[in-house]
Amino acid sequence: MSPRRVPKKAPKAEPGPGDLLINDPILKTISRAAFALVILFALLLLWRGHNAPGGGFIAGLMTVGALILHRIANGDSALRADPTKVIPWGLALSLTTGLVPYLLGGPFLKSDYGYITTALTGEFEWATALLFDLGVFLVVVGVGLSLAYDLIEVQPTERVEGDG
Repeated sequence: MSPRRVPKKAPKAEPGPGDLLINDPILKTISRAAFALVILFALLLLWRGHNAPGGGFIAGLMTVGALILHRIANGDSALRADPTKVIPWGLALSLTTGLVPYLLGGPFLKSDYGYITTALTGEFEWATALLFDLGVFLVVVGVGLSLAYDLIEVQPTERVEGDG
């Protein structure tokens, strides 16, 4: 009687440093609440940016941080589109916001503002600077996510002196 041959199992690939956190239930649970809070705070900073600290740049950086947290926790992006596609839209919006006053005879990037009163919010100020901030926000989100996703895809295979 010949010994029964047991097929060898393929060796498991060693998990990468980021693979250990994907689908972690604690991280997933906490990241949902943190993601929502950070996005709400980023939108508040974007809204108030023309009169108070904040604006499109810092709101974009906070949004990038929230989206990276979502990707680390869930293994996939919360955005269903390529982040590089929003960069030209943001540039066009910011440039157009600056050009319109110039073409109307005013200085470049001149902002206009006014007040709106609603039953829900009361009186609040609107400004065309919000459109400029929205363009900056889109550029920062597109560039930041593109850089982060490119860095996530890096698989270092080369060792250099000093590596363990």
